[in-house]
Formats: sequence, C-alpha cells, structure tokens
Amino acid sequence: MVDPAPMPPMDDSVIPGTNEIEDVLSGLRSSSKSPALARFGADPPPPDAVTCEALLLGCEGGLGPVHYRAVGEFDFSGFRFIERRRGVSLAERRRVSGGGGDAANYRALAGWMDHSFFLVKTPGIEVVSEENRVSANYYGAYSIGNIIDSNPDVPAGGAATWSGIMVGIRIAEPDGFVKGDATITVSSPQGNPGLRVDVEFRNMKDEQAGVNFDDVSWEGLALRNGSFGVVPLSDGWADSTRHPARRGISGRFYGPNHEEVGGLFSFRAPAAGNGRAGGDIHDVSGAFGARRD
Repeated sequence: MVDPAPMPPMDDSVIPGTNEIEDVLSGLRSSSKSPALARFGADPPPPDAVTCEALLLGCEGGLGPVHYRAVGEFDFSGFRFIERRRGVSLAERRRVSGGGGDAANYRALAGWMDHSFFLVKTPGIEVVSEENRVSANYYGAYSIGNIIDSNPDVPAGGAATWSGIMVGIRIAEPDGFVKGDATITVSSPQGNPGLRVDVEFRNMKDEQAGVNFDDVSWEGLALRNGSFGVVPLSDGWADSTRHPARRGISGRFYGPNHEEVGGLFSFRAPAAGNGRAGGDIHDVSGAFGARRD
C-alpha cells in the first residue's frame, strides 16, 4: 500500500469548516485499502438469538464483536469541529429525524490525524413523548487508516509512547459521549522476546452528564504484525470471524514509521458525578487514536 502524502499540520487556532472535514475524512477513507476495524453493540440478545447475520452486515445484538467492514457507505457530511486535543482533531455531527413526539436524535463523533481516523456513532435517545425518553442502546465504533503490518522499532530495554484521546458512549445512556486521554506504550523488556503494549485511559468524563470515570488500563498485550489486543488483526478473512470477549481492546498502527495508532475498546468502570459519590458501574465502548511522541 502506498501511503498518501500527509496533510499539513493544523494550527490549533484554525477551525476547519464542515466541507473541509468531509473532504479530510473522505480522503482518509478512500486511501485506506483495508477494511475498517469495527465494533457494534446493542442490548444483549436472548440466548437463542442469532447475533450476526453475516460478516459485512454487522451485528443485531451482543456487546463487543470485532469485525472488518468496508466504509464506503459512510456519510461524512455535516460534522462540526469541536476541538483539537493531544494532536487529534474532533468533530461532531448531530441530526434530528422526525418531528414532535417521534423525533430521534442521531449523533456521531469523528477524530482524525494524518493517516487514520476513528468514528463513534449512536442513535442516542429516541423521544417517544415528553414523558417517555427511550435509550436506543446501539452504537457503532470504527478505526480506519493506512495500516502498517510491522511492529515499531523499540530497542531492547526501551519504550516508545503514543499520546491521543479516547471517545466512547455509556451503553445504558448513549445520549452523551465519554472523552478522555489515551496513552499507548510499546516496550521491549530485557530478556523477554517480543514487544508488549500497555494502554491507559485517564481523565475520562461525560461532560454533558457531569460524570467522571476511574482510570482504565490494559497491560502486557502482545504485539504482532502491527496489531495488538483481543484477536489477531489482519486483512485476512480467517481472523475476522473470531468474536473476542465482551470487554477488551483491539488496536493497530497506521502510517509510515508507525506514526499513529488507533483501535476499539469496551470496558466496565465505576463513575461518579452530579454530587454523587463513586460506585456506579457503567459499560463504555468506543474508539481511540494517538500520535507518536
């Protein structure tokens, strides 16, 4: 795969317009030759339900299957720039369909860098009536980019770090996004063959609901051919039908010299907010992206 020339760095004071955001995301999508890493979630299905109709059609239920999926059908129009945080640009799209008591609010959040982007989308809250607001409990998360099928160069006893952000939704209340800092460290322990990956999410908060989350981390993940996590990740169909655990993390490196890393996650963590003490437990799923320091 020939990686296209990277975009010029964006000055933090420059706010891209909706058309520019659409061009960037469409360009990254079209230059990505491999399928996207995709995770779908919904209310857990009954025990006898068929959760996956076909590999490329997504899942009707279950919380966590990882698939590969083409992204040509995505609509990247209408995104509004929000912020640039830790080297990642973020934009949100919010649309309301229907009217009156039948309105449904659809939301998506996209984050992008030079060689990759990620996207989290959810129907949010369906307003049946003023007294009846129903959580859709469905989402899609994607990590897409110019993959590189080799591991970063890390000398024995050394380590390299990628810094960026994570974005997710609370499965039980998908009307707001959870955002936080993501740090990915690749180390080469002395005397141990193979590289290991540590992922840490910190400073996580659902700003709309005023809910803060405890830090979450995954440690000692094996790195193989530029990928790490709950299943081997590759272009081959042999790997793509494996369903990992309900919770976990999957990631892969993007761009020349392993400049970027991105992936998907699902975790359970305690949270506190709105004057309440800690203790409430939430399932959070979404995507992350980071640049090499």
